[in-house]
Amino acid sequence: MNDKRCKVSTAILENKIYAMGGFDGHFHLKSAECYDPETNQWDLIAPMNKIRSHAKATTLNGKIYICGGFDAEEHLSTAEVYNPNTDQWSMIAPMLKQCGDVGVIAYGDLVYAVGGFDGVNILSSAEAYNPANNSWNEIASMLRPRSSFGIEVLEDLLYVIGGFSGFVTTFEAEYYDRRTNEWYGVHNMNIHRRALECCILPGLRNVRDYAPSRDKNST
Repeated sequence: MNDKRCKVSTAILENKIYAMGGFDGHFHLKSAECYDPETNQWDLIAPMNKIRSHAKATTLNGKIYICGGFDAEEHLSTAEVYNPNTDQWSMIAPMLKQCGDVGVIAYGDLVYAVGGFDGVNILSSAEAYNPANNSWNEIASMLRPRSSFGIEVLEDLLYVIGGFSGFVTTFEAEYYDRRTNEWYGVHNMNIHRRALECCILPGLRNVRDYAPSRDKNST
């Protein structure tokens, strides 16, 4: 990459990988860049409006949304959106909570921001952003507070996995169903993990040979 980055935010849009913000060992960053696998090249794009590490990003309707984070002085409630057609970042409505190490994911037609650390407390709260009216609305809180966790959407359910509870690194997982606005517990991981990432690998033919059954009595 063009910049050293840890606590960086990443997203995939139109077959390119975007890396935004982070910490280079000396400074918290607002620079951003994208990787094109066809050219094997990283190119700088417009910098964000705000310095942010410990933020998270997602893509929705051809744009990248980045939320929260830390700017070396405080945890942030700000959020912004990137339009690749204009190479421009625009501020959107701030979140209801300020938080770093937050989970951010597109789910349905909304952007969800879940959990995180507000500078004092680990959060269980969650909220959803609607681009149609530029507003955040609170949703049901998670069963457990967590920061620095993995987040993904699978089979139209939003999963959060592992993370830091404020006291220990956890192996617990849960999912959110937008149809019921409720969280539900799922099978724990085998290993306690924080600062992890999750991804979806579709089309694995032998996945059932390695996945625990949802029904312990099932064959």
